[in-house]
This record gives sequence, structure tokens and C-alpha cells, in this order.
Amino acid sequence: MSTTKDGMKTAYVAAAVAGAAVTIPYLMLQSSPGPLSVLSNTSEAAFSLIPLTLAFYASRKEGFPFVKSARWFAFGFLLWSLGEVTWSFYALFLGVEIPFPSIADIFWLAGYPLVLVGMAAFLLHFRFAITGKSLMMAVGVSTAATGLIAVFLIIPVTSISSDLVSNTVGLAYPIMDIALLYAPIVGVLLFRGGRLAHGWYWLAAGAILLSFADILFSYLTANGAYYGGHPLELLYDYGNLCFGLGLCSSLKTFQG
Repeated sequence: MSTTKDGMKTAYVAAAVAGAAVTIPYLMLQSSPGPLSVLSNTSEAAFSLIPLTLAFYASRKEGFPFVKSARWFAFGFLLWSLGEVTWSFYALFLGVEIPFPSIADIFWLAGYPLVLVGMAAFLLHFRFAITGKSLMMAVGVSTAATGLIAVFLIIPVTSISSDLVSNTVGLAYPIMDIALLYAPIVGVLLFRGGRLAHGWYWLAAGAILLSFADILFSYLTANGAYYGGHPLELLYDYGNLCFGLGLCSSLKTFQG
């Protein structure tokens, strides 16, 4: 365990530096739409490469016991990255300030099931250790999240906007987020106190940040309050960092 922690120190420092490097300019450029737009449409695409690169590396690494899981992760993160690039293309080259809904949403929504399958494939290695209690707790948290989203997002959004397509796409994200939260909750409960615990803490943190970001995006978009470069976009960057740290921790656990 200490070897894994020591090996992760560099990753933690790099993640902290990357987080600060994007956060400070985001906040400083809020009154400068031009530079803020460029930062907004390049940083998210860049940060999406972090978990993609690590998942691809894990899928090719000999001796890593979760290669199949890593392949699903890699495909899912690839689609999310393509979504970011497509959004950036709309915004920077086609002049569409908020390309929503767009082709980018197809990539993003298609990536969710693949990332979820990657998590499930990882957990299946330990299926005999998964207890009914952990499954019920995961169901309870997911159900509570569904209720909160229904009260604070679905009802307000549908009452504000009558655009069926935008509402459907916007509400699809939090629904997929709820599904994505289920596996990390099971993983955290299953591995707590063990060698794989830290990796799943970070994966769970990434899923939670992604959920908050999607919920805020849907709500602000429906209210007309979202703009390119909104600080909520930082949650996506932080989420990608957390996914990356989760994959990195899993790799470090089995290196050598």
C-alpha cells in the first residue's frame, strides 16, 4: 500500500498543478469573452485526453489484470473526447457559441454506456465478494439522486423550456449520470480499506463531479444563463483529472 501511495505522489502533484493552471485563467478571464472562449474550447478537450491516454495505456499493458475493463474505458473516453473536439469545432470554427444540442451530444451520450461497462467489467472480477448490502446501498443512493434530480431539475427545466429536443437531450445527461454513479458506489463499498480503494474513490469522485456539471449545465442552459467559459466547465476538467487519478492508482497498484 505504501508503495502505491509513494508512486501516486507525482500524479497528485501533476493533477494539482493542472487544476490550478486551468482554474486561475478561467477566473481571471471572465470579463474577456474572446480569450475565455478559446480557453473554454481547448482546455476541456485537452483534459479529456488524460483519462483516455491512461485507459489506452492500461489496455495495452502486459500483466494488468483488468485489460478488458481498460479497453471499455478507452472506447468510452475516446467518445467523450470526440464530443469535446466536436463542440470546440462548432464554437471556434463554425461560430456557434453554445452548440447544444449538436453532434457532440451523440458522442458524449454514447460514451456513458461504455464507461459504465468498463466499471462493471472491473467489478465482475470480484462478483463473489459483492454483497446484497452494498448493492442495496448503491440502489438507495441512486434512487435518492433520481428523486432530487426530478424535483430540482426535471420539473423546473420542463416548465421553463418547451423545446422537446433540447429538454430530452439535456435531461438524458443526468439520467446517464445516475446510472454511472451506481458502479463506483458498489466499488467504493467493495474495496474500502483494500488495495484498490483509492482508485475507486477517485473514479467515484469523477462520476460525482460529472453529474454535478451535467445537472448545472442542463439547468443553466434551460434558464439561458449558461455561456461559453462558465466556471461550471471546470467541474468537467476536475472530473477528468479524477478519472485519470483513478486509472493511475489502479495501474500503480499492480505495477511490477
